[in-house]
Amino acid sequence: MESIDSPRWPLALAMLVVGAAIGAVGFWLVAQDSDSNAAEDTAEAVQTTLVAAESRDFESFSEWDGILQSGTTASVGASARGTITRSAQVGSRIELGDEIAELDGSPVIAMYGTVPQFRQLDSTVEDGADINQLEANLVALGYDPDGLVTVDETFTSETGFMIERWELDLGLELDGIVELGQIAFIPGPSEVLSQTSVGNLVNAGQELLTVSTLAESGFVFPDGDPAPEGSQIVAIADESGSLETGRPTNRWELPQSAITIEVDVDEADTFAIGTAVTVELPGDQTVAAEVTEISDVARQIQNGQDTATVVDVTVQPTEDLDSAFTAGPVIILVENGSTFGATVVPVRSLVALADGGHAIEIEDRGLVGVELGAFDDGWVEITNGVVEPGESVVAPL
Repeated sequence: MESIDSPRWPLALAMLVVGAAIGAVGFWLVAQDSDSNAAEDTAEAVQTTLVAAESRDFESFSEWDGILQSGTTASVGASARGTITRSAQVGSRIELGDEIAELDGSPVIAMYGTVPQFRQLDSTVEDGADINQLEANLVALGYDPDGLVTVDETFTSETGFMIERWELDLGLELDGIVELGQIAFIPGPSEVLSQTSVGNLVNAGQELLTVSTLAESGFVFPDGDPAPEGSQIVAIADESGSLETGRPTNRWELPQSAITIEVDVDEADTFAIGTAVTVELPGDQTVAAEVTEISDVARQIQNGQDTATVVDVTVQPTEDLDSAFTAGPVIILVENGSTFGATVVPVRSLVALADGGHAIEIEDRGLVGVELGAFDDGWVEITNGVVEPGESVVAPL
C-alpha cells in the first residue's frame, strides 16, 4: 500500500487554499461587475429632459360625495281592455312617438302630457286638455308639415288630418280617430323599470309599465309661458317656419334625475340655490348641474363612531346624463377659488425629500425646496417664489 509522501501533503493543501481564495476573489469581482452593470442600466433607464416653468390661471374645486337617484317612478296604465302582445323591455328608454306595448296586436304609442287618455278622441268630442296634448305631440312629431294647426283644446278637421298622417305611418286604418288604448301619456322621457308580462289580459287603468321619469317635457308656444328655468330646449322641426299663435315652436325637457349631498351644517354656506356645479360620473363623464334645493331642517347621521349634523342639498343636472348610468354614487365638484398668473411646473418634476417636503431641480441651480399650491392637469403651483416662468426644471421623460 502506498503512503502519501509527507513533503507533498502540505504543498497540496496550500495549493487548495490558494485556489479557493482566487475563486472567491473572482466571484466577488464578477458580482461587483454585475452590480455595476445593473446600476448603469438603471441610470440609463431614467432619462430626463428640461421643461420650462409656466404661468397659468388655475381654478380650484372642492369635492363632495353625492348619490344620483332616478327620477319619479310612475305607472303607465292601459286606457282600454286587451291582451298584451308586446311590451317594452326593462331598462329601455321610451320617448315621444315610441311604441311601448301592443294590445291585441295594435300599438300603444308614448306621448307627453299629464292628463291620461280617458276617452276616444274624434271630431265629436267636447273641448279638453287631452286634445291640446294630442295636437301638441302630433305637431312635435312633424304631422302638420304646412303649419295649419292651432294647438288648443278643440278638435278640428286639421286635427283629424294630422291623426290620419300618423295612422299612415303606423299602418293603421285611416279614420282620423284616436281610439282608447292607442296612446299613453307620460310626463317625459322615461326608463322602464318593470313590465306586465306578455299574454296578460289588462283592463282600462291597469298597469302596462312602471317607469322612472328621466325628464319632464312640455311645449313652448308663441306668446306663451317660457320654458322652466334649467330646462333644455329641443327644437321642433317646422319647415314652414310658421310662428302662428297656438303652434309650438320648441319642446323643452327638465331633467328629473336628482343628486343628493349630505353637507355638514358648518359647511352649508358652500352652496346656494342656483350655484353651478359639475357632476363627475363613472367613466369620467362630466355634466353641468346646479343646486335646486337646500333643506332648511338639519338632521343627524351616524358617521362611524361619531354623529354628524347635516343638511340635504339637491343638485339637478342641466344636460343629458349617459343613459347607461342612471343611479349610484357620483362626485360633485364645486369651484372654490381661482388663481391668476400662478407659476407652475410639471408634477413629475417634483422630488420627494427624505425629511419631508418636496424640491425641484432647476437648471444650473440644483435642487431647491418648494411649497406647493393647486394641482391641475399634471401641473402644480409653486407658491414660495423660488422659480420664475421660463426657467428650466429637470423632469423625467
